[in-house]
Amino acid sequence: AGSGKTRVLVERVLQRILEGDPPQEIDRLLVVTFTNAAAAEMKQRIGAALEKAIRENPGVPHLRRQLLLLNRASISTVHSFCMDVIQRYYYLRDLDPSFRILDETEAELLRADVLEELLEEYYENNEAESPFYRLADIYSDDRGDRSLQMLILRLYDFSRSHLQPERWLREKAGAFALEGAGELERTAWVRELLYACRLELENILGRLKEALRLCREPGGPEPYAGSLEDEIAALQAICSAAGNSWGDLMEAMQLPVFGRLRPCKGSSYEEALKERVKQIRDECKKALGKLREQHFQRPLAEQAEDLKLLAPLLDTLVELVIDFAGRYSRAKGEKGAADFSDLEHYALQILSSPDSPGDTLLPSAAVPEYGDIFLPSPAALEYRERFSEVLVDEYQDINAVQEAILKLVAMPEPGGNMFMVGDVKQSIYRFRLAEPELFLQKYKEYSSGEQPGESIALARNFRSRREILAGVNYLFEQIMDETVGEVKYDREARLLYGASYPDPSPEDGENPYAPELLLIDRSGAPGEGDGTPG
Repeated sequence: AGSGKTRVLVERVLQRILEGDPPQEIDRLLVVTFTNAAAAEMKQRIGAALEKAIRENPGVPHLRRQLLLLNRASISTVHSFCMDVIQRYYYLRDLDPSFRILDETEAELLRADVLEELLEEYYENNEAESPFYRLADIYSDDRGDRSLQMLILRLYDFSRSHLQPERWLREKAGAFALEGAGELERTAWVRELLYACRLELENILGRLKEALRLCREPGGPEPYAGSLEDEIAALQAICSAAGNSWGDLMEAMQLPVFGRLRPCKGSSYEEALKERVKQIRDECKKALGKLREQHFQRPLAEQAEDLKLLAPLLDTLVELVIDFAGRYSRAKGEKGAADFSDLEHYALQILSSPDSPGDTLLPSAAVPEYGDIFLPSPAALEYRERFSEVLVDEYQDINAVQEAILKLVAMPEPGGNMFMVGDVKQSIYRFRLAEPELFLQKYKEYSSGEQPGESIALARNFRSRREILAGVNYLFEQIMDETVGEVKYDREARLLYGASYPDPSPEDGENPYAPELLLIDRSGAPGEGDGTPG
């Protein structure tokens, strides 16, 4: 944060058009931002830099030409670029280029009308014992089926962030057709649940160890230590089982952990410490009981049977979503309208070749092993000829469809021409279906050398004072790792002081550093303190 990522991107654009060998034309660069305001600000910055360069070098015609080309340069949001693709090549996919973009209110009303008509037909054409009526019964109450409607709309919106929405929906529904506990144990659900249970068990174990430490403090309830040691040993065995398989964990969770606390009498023990140890232990006992109640009351075989019974309902739900998508698309077509997700999918259709292996599914970065399935169309190849470089701001907020579009117009690796800036710690748009995993995947592959490409850390913060950075680093070094935050807050993630604020003088009545705070330079280089308090 505050490291000047957007400024770096702008400077790179300026280097290409002012100092390149040979200098580039600005309309040969594709610059993608995520808001219209950011695109306008970027154009303004580039325009100001060009005017300054013209004043310093009035006899260079290339500079004046770039200023004239600036208004037609491809500096825009991803949706504006998609619109450009559609308007240029609509004939390749038989699209009507004269459509308008639905505003939010009109889109919501149209979706409601389409969904109401869809559900009325399903209610009329299905039997009372059909999977549809069972699904409606589950997601209905005495006030109606509002929950079912919201579920259909949420699934529709979420599926549109995937490259092949229908295939993705059907694949996810197919995961419920399981044959026994063995298949269930191999699913991503059980792997995630096993991981979550292990984290919770380790948290309980850590708290019990804290209680044991309190027992051994001066005045601590030492007699409790023996009981806690036994309970810690039992819990460690459960944690070990959690690292193996669900079956092992299920078996271990049936074993007793907490017994009776040994007596602790006498005036030599502090009452406050006794109560604190008992409180921590009671909380751990309650947390373990809750974990058992939530996940370990029934064997996997029974749960697999439940999921198998749900499979027809999920198939019905998916067909409802797909049916809704088709009807909604036709309704928009009748109005000569489209929404933003339509722009992305229309552009993807135009830029991908019909010879692409469409029978292969690539839903998102969550399953990168599928590889790329879209081959560039003639339109995409023309864009590759046109753009010498593709530059993307805020890459952590991109989704799989948007990334596929950009990769189709950029040169492939090795020798690619895509330049991206972003910070996964600032990703806040998952509710808009952003996939920060795409950014993380590139960061890890480029940093490790697994893929061609270079990762450059912009660690210096030019926005905040040392005291702010010290506090932020101190907090997040303790709470952020790959489990909490998806990135380890290590030396590369830490904020380094890069600003030049003057230190307040003593006459101002300000103390720039609190007495208990000492800033230690751990970077190994003079003058590059990382602001870590110690």
